[in-house]
Amino acid sequence: MNTLELSETWRAAKSSIDHVVVVLTPYERDLFLPGWKPGQEGSARVSHVDVSQSSRQGWLDMLREMNPTVLVTAWSCPTLPLEWWGESSLRYLCSITGSVKPRVPRAFIEQGLLVSNWGSLISHTVAEHALLLILASLRGIQGWPAMMREPRDMLQMMRHLKTRRLRGARVGIHGFGAIARELVLMLKPHHVELSAYSEGVPQAHYDEYSVRRCRSLEELFAGADILIECEGLNERTKGAVTREMLALLADDAVFVNVGRGRVVDECALIDCAREGRLRVALDVYHREPLPMDSPLLDTPGILLSPHVAGPTSDTYPLCGEQALENVARFLRGETPSHLVTLEAYDRST
Repeated sequence: MNTLELSETWRAAKSSIDHVVVVLTPYERDLFLPGWKPGQEGSARVSHVDVSQSSRQGWLDMLREMNPTVLVTAWSCPTLPLEWWGESSLRYLCSITGSVKPRVPRAFIEQGLLVSNWGSLISHTVAEHALLLILASLRGIQGWPAMMREPRDMLQMMRHLKTRRLRGARVGIHGFGAIARELVLMLKPHHVELSAYSEGVPQAHYDEYSVRRCRSLEELFAGADILIECEGLNERTKGAVTREMLALLADDAVFVNVGRGRVVDECALIDCAREGRLRVALDVYHREPLPMDSPLLDTPGILLSPHVAGPTSDTYPLCGEQALENVARFLRGETPSHLVTLEAYDRST
């Protein structure tokens, strides 16, 4: 179902909702909702605003003036002002994108605001990218350009690249949310030994995917041939992957991060790669965009990708369609899907 058809679904919805405000930049609107135009949707009035350049006071003034009952947001939406909650009519915030922490204070959810996001819709794209980085690192992709420019015989080339297979590897996954579970399904056909660790995840989740649950992060890292980082960033996980933790990995292990950069000691990663002890592949960094003077750019043994593990170009409209479906569901008096609970909020970035 495309966004224009979903707009018709809105028109059919019966609701007393007064005002749906879609807070997107023109770029986000074209990306997520191609062809969509605001208008009267059932009994709800729908408006589109771009407040990405607004001051905090301008944002607060807009909310007071428009008095939305539903907000549809993406990356550019500012944080909801805490002082506005007591006077607002807001009942539902529908995030087209993933993390809602930058936009929604915890107190809003505590006091009954419904909040949803894209849920597990893009988990497979991130997992696919992680698998790409694993295989590329194992096959020594960082050294391919030099091999093509300076042809060598096969034995010289193989000694230089030190290519390795995935099959049978001991694989650890830090984090066990939707991305990690998608990755498990992609890795199992390679007959790897899978372990995972994420504080607070119940044993039943590991059992469902037949993954060994580690009792600690140290146990997860100890002796792993491949370690995939996909844990969320919070006060508990920030800097959790230390130099000492990286030292527990097997020699010549592959370390892949598609989660959050600040979970890991970036300087330690650089040193491990320079020493030739680890193969490192990153899609996330402490600072983004990556500064041009970052030593990551010039360190042999590190494969960098430009934070593109998230939605692919063909999944952006799917995110928009899912958001519109959720709003239509809410307007009909139904519960939206992919609601963000307080537990999920606390575990997220």
